[in-house]
Amino acid sequence: MGKVEDTAIVSQVPSEHLPLLSPAAPSTTYLTQEEVVQQASTAPWPGLRKALLYLLGVVFACMLSMAILLLLRMPRPRPPLAWWQKSSFYRLPPTSFPDSNGDGYGDLAGVSCQLDQLLGLSIQALVLGPILEGDLANLSSLLPAHGSLEQLQALANDGRKRGVRILLELPTLEENLDRILEDNQTDQHLKGAMQFWQAQGVHGFLVPKDPAWLLDAVLNAWSELDSEMQTDRGEERVLIVLDKSQSCNISRWVPSNVILACHLLEVESNLSAQALAQRVEEGTLRHPGTPWPGWMVPRGLPLVADLGEMLGVLLLSLPGVPLLQGGAGSPVPLDNELTKGSSNGHPLANLYRSLLALRANSFALRGVDFVSLPLADHSEDIFAYLRPGSCSDILVFLNLGSRPCQLNLNQLSIPAPAKVLFSTYPEPQKEISLVLVRLMPHQAVLLQVPRGYRP
Repeated sequence: MGKVEDTAIVSQVPSEHLPLLSPAAPSTTYLTQEEVVQQASTAPWPGLRKALLYLLGVVFACMLSMAILLLLRMPRPRPPLAWWQKSSFYRLPPTSFPDSNGDGYGDLAGVSCQLDQLLGLSIQALVLGPILEGDLANLSSLLPAHGSLEQLQALANDGRKRGVRILLELPTLEENLDRILEDNQTDQHLKGAMQFWQAQGVHGFLVPKDPAWLLDAVLNAWSELDSEMQTDRGEERVLIVLDKSQSCNISRWVPSNVILACHLLEVESNLSAQALAQRVEEGTLRHPGTPWPGWMVPRGLPLVADLGEMLGVLLLSLPGVPLLQGGAGSPVPLDNELTKGSSNGHPLANLYRSLLALRANSFALRGVDFVSLPLADHSEDIFAYLRPGSCSDILVFLNLGSRPCQLNLNQLSIPAPAKVLFSTYPEPQKEISLVLVRLMPHQAVLLQVPRGYRP
């Protein structure tokens, strides 16, 4: 036991052949600041870094340019249409007001009984014929024979709750023109009167285009009101300018919320495709400072060759808003609720009712987008156009001639098939092919097609 321990101890003693001291570790050498700068300047990393930064800058600039280009080319979303830009208007003369108290004069209380009929016709705005005093100083007064201020307030309030807004027709003022031209307060009188009626719940006014001095004064007053009014969505006010002339325009800048209602056809004119195309182009020209388009069918037109049907289709399918004429001879007369069934039927009543309902439920027909379709082989008799919509488009064809015709629409590359929405002739099929469209003399047809055609 003792020998083993001695051996172990001796083995741990360093051998005399080993060096007593190990060699010294090499000393660390540090670069000076000048040497570091010199080596950094000669290394490839700074140049590579600059190249990468430059490349990233170029890529970012290209991506930014492409994004800007795409934004510029993308169609800008339109603001939603105001109520007056998509409504159907009904103009009711005082002679057609129902008489609620038996004094022989139609009154506002009687009109209140007709609101449900207007809703049934898909009418959203009622223009009351001239019931205001006919002089400038009393424009804030009603003619006593047609009702009281309280009745008008009740009518406007009830109509707004039901979805029928009330407008007033301004009378032709019985004033001395020289005195009016010298009176700088004319615009202020009109402005004050319109402010008063708006406070009573009235949503707008109708004024004739002639005389010119009255229109200028009304537009000036309306412009001041427009700059001062801050109305909620759905409570906007509108001014309708009634134009019975052939020009169908206003030769001055107009403020916002103005409709120019033009006659579709003059009494002495013939209905032709060329004349209609020109009329529509004049009435739907849209640029800043121009009014919103509106259309009317003039009274007294001869009912020949299904002219009434053609005009009814145009009135309710063209871009803009329709202004329907009420009263005697109207294609959509209102029954007197006080004496049930007093009005006679009209041969065009069903046509108007169907198209009013179709328009109320069609985004395409309530907008202002309009594309005239080139049909060179039938340019004299066929008036055709497209009403683009959000999900589908509507094709409108009118054969104004006295002979049947066949339309080959392959050249237009319109998506098929087409669904028949309305026709003045009975259509046995609900869907038709667009390869060959057959039209009878004086036939109008509305077809729904998938969205896709653009000229």
